[in-house]
Amino acid sequence: MMLNRLSWCCGTGLRSFAKDVRFGVEARSLLLQGVNTMTNAVAATLGPKGRNVLIEQLLISPRITKDGSTVANSVQLRDRRQDMGVQLLRQATNNTNNLVGDGTTTATILARGIACQGMHAIRQGQINVQLLREGILQGSDVVCEALGKMSQSVETIGQVEAVAKVALNGDERLAEMIGDTIMELGECGVVLVKESSGPLDEVRFSQGATLPSGYCSPMFANKSRRSKVEFGNCLLLLTLAKIDQLEQILPVLELAKLKEKPLLIIAKDFSSDLIKILALNHLHGRVQVCIVKAPSFGEEQRLEMQDLALAMGAHLLEGASCLRELKEEDLGEVGSVVVTAKETHLMQPVGVNEDQLQSRIDYLRELVGEALTEEEQDRLNIRLGRLQGYLATIYLGGNSELEATERKDRFNDAMHSVRVAISDGVVPGGGTAFLRCIQALDELPPAEVMEYQVGREIVKDALRLPCYTIAKNAGVDPNEVLQKVLAGTGSFGYDAAKGEYGDLMECGIVDPTNVMRAAISDAAGIASLLATTEALITKQPIKPKIAKNQVTQDLAKLVGM
Repeated sequence: MMLNRLSWCCGTGLRSFAKDVRFGVEARSLLLQGVNTMTNAVAATLGPKGRNVLIEQLLISPRITKDGSTVANSVQLRDRRQDMGVQLLRQATNNTNNLVGDGTTTATILARGIACQGMHAIRQGQINVQLLREGILQGSDVVCEALGKMSQSVETIGQVEAVAKVALNGDERLAEMIGDTIMELGECGVVLVKESSGPLDEVRFSQGATLPSGYCSPMFANKSRRSKVEFGNCLLLLTLAKIDQLEQILPVLELAKLKEKPLLIIAKDFSSDLIKILALNHLHGRVQVCIVKAPSFGEEQRLEMQDLALAMGAHLLEGASCLRELKEEDLGEVGSVVVTAKETHLMQPVGVNEDQLQSRIDYLRELVGEALTEEEQDRLNIRLGRLQGYLATIYLGGNSELEATERKDRFNDAMHSVRVAISDGVVPGGGTAFLRCIQALDELPPAEVMEYQVGREIVKDALRLPCYTIAKNAGVDPNEVLQKVLAGTGSFGYDAAKGEYGDLMECGIVDPTNVMRAAISDAAGIASLLATTEALITKQPIKPKIAKNQVTQDLAKLVGM
């Protein structure tokens, strides 16, 4: 139905403004078409035998992935009405991913199931849609409670590796790497994941604080063979000022000479004349000194230097005036310093204020949880690693760039799953945990309100879908698998990787409890909104005008216009 169309003619010009408005069954049907398209793409990745999805990227090579979140964020439909269904579903999956770092595919499958059943119930006859929504949400609350009772704590590295292996679709090598990293760093350790330049995987652990800046001149090196600077019991000066003249740092040089200790200066910048003077001073053996430019630029540089000051027990001197009034307590002291042409390593700081340091660490952890992009998250994790004094960098290789990117996606998901599992426990995997929650819904007393009972039944039917999808992706009869698993009890389920039935907890096939709870909760919330939608309003698509010259026409074709 076309409404709100306004047309008027003035002289020779004609203007029209229009929006497309659809109601009832037609509106919900259009939304559901978009939901089905997105869910079919995402569901293909579920389980140990899930399929790959190839995603086009403008001007660069396509991306291949089995990461449900990446697939969900890549789906965009030309029909705006169908795309609204995609956007609403993506909202639920992104919420799950942001909250617990995994569970995107499961949440998508559950949301589609609940939305389909809800729309079907509304079509059958007179029903109060708001009460139906409340019934669906009540059913999801019961499932969350049942999952909590079913949960078992993670206490061994073997269990950590089991969680990682499931999230990695059965990759034992990467699962062992995650287990070793957690054992080395602890559950709160900072892990950075990067793509390797070769086919091999590698883990590098670094203690203390590492800066991506080296010495300003190789003349400062006191280990000539290795071209590096090594200091022990070193004084540390941190400033955001640009140091142009020797007089600005003369007090701190005299203090270092008096205490007979080496000195490391990290500043915003240094003049070329000052670099030469300090290098000659170092060569003549008057004062052991090395100078390093502060990392980053602008506000990010200020924040990183503030972090470093807290981690090293020093005061950050903001400007040149602070240098003139420098006191001994403004300096930090570091047990070991290693400076190369590209990096600076600071270890064993002395006199750190632990309360202030912990407060800063907690603040950065909150920022990491709120980060919107992978780049922002990596930047915050690097800062967090410096503050904590321990960091692991994992380089993932592959036979091609596509393979390395795909493995990185899976590894990030697995790390999130492991952290959630350690904090909240695990439940049987393979969709079995959801199947066991059906009994909790069956044991509820009959609802006095008919819509509440219908809502419970809708949730109960949706709980079968994760196990069904995993079996379907594995190439076996999903109905037969469902029947056998439902006939069992406890953690008895289907191992899709081996094609066998057994105790999934003993086999190490588990899912983090909080991931499953977030998936069903977010799916119920967004799906009940989809099912109870009555009107759909979209803008009419406007075909852009493209110039007639060949260059612009070719560019338009390239971007799909």
